Amino acid sequence: MFMQKLLSFAAACIITLSVSAQKEKVYTSLDEALKDPSQVYILSLNDKKLLNIPSEVTSFSNLTTLDLSGNRISNVGPELAQLKNLEELDLSNNRFNTIPETVLSLTSLDELDLSGNNIAYIPADIAKMIDLKRLYLNNNKITFIPDISSLTQLTEIYLYGNLVKSISESVCTLRNLIELGLGGNLLTTLAENFSKLTNLKYLALSYNKFETVPVCITHLPELTVLDLNGNKLSRLPDNTGNLSNLEELYLEGNKLSALPESILKLNKLSTISIKQNLSLKLSASVKQYLEDKKI
Repeated sequence: MFMQKLLSFAAACIITLSVSAQKEKVYTSLDEALKDPSQVYILSLNDKKLLNIPSEVTSFSNLTTLDLSGNRISNVGPELAQLKNLEELDLSNNRFNTIPETVLSLTSLDELDLSGNNIAYIPADIAKMIDLKRLYLNNNKITFIPDISSLTQLTEIYLYGNLVKSISESVCTLRNLIELGLGGNLLTTLAENFSKLTNLKYLALSYNKFETVPVCITHLPELTVLDLNGNKLSRLPDNTGNLSNLEELYLEGNKLSALPESILKLNKLSTISIKQNLSLKLSASVKQYLEDKKI
């Protein structure tokens, strides 16, 4: 009896491992995937010079990940909405001028990547994608962020290389946000409520138009990476030392003349970049601090 149970357990383990392996298999050929559509969970058709999404994609009822990046697609038909189990969709580096309505209807998505397109605005209907956790819209032409306060599950937002001039108050309500990439935009300031992003660990504001560092940043207790490269900063806030969990600080290419003494409180700091600050002069204590940390 014991041996029979042991064999049954072993067989169950093998089946579980087999199913798990199948779910992780990446299909890169549509023809291969169509041989057994029900077994396809990840389909990657990137860099295929596609002009449209193949209609056969709707055959994969269990599909969880669809990668169509690096093609020439400019529109998405309603048939994509049939993929009820889709969790990750990559449409980066295509030819979209806006976020298609069908994509906005995929309310089960965890991750959406539309980087490297020609998108000028984010439709208000993005607020319906309440399960979205990761949103990537780098290198587009987006000028503002609509009300996304309903997207409470968001942990990552990346908008590098756009034309954003201000951050909406709705972003400040996203308490689960961990990473926020806003480098290469037109920002000059942040809302006071930005300090409510108490779980934020990664913040990139590089290559914007900041002349002063918004004080609200110094009230982000979990921040570990702060990128302020390529702005017009002349000084850091005196309470920069409040960022007790900060590990990486990037200040290259600004107009800094000094670093505040409070920086000595940053016990976890392991990386600091201060190149191309032509007027920067470090006090003896700050210089010793950097030397002691070998950074």
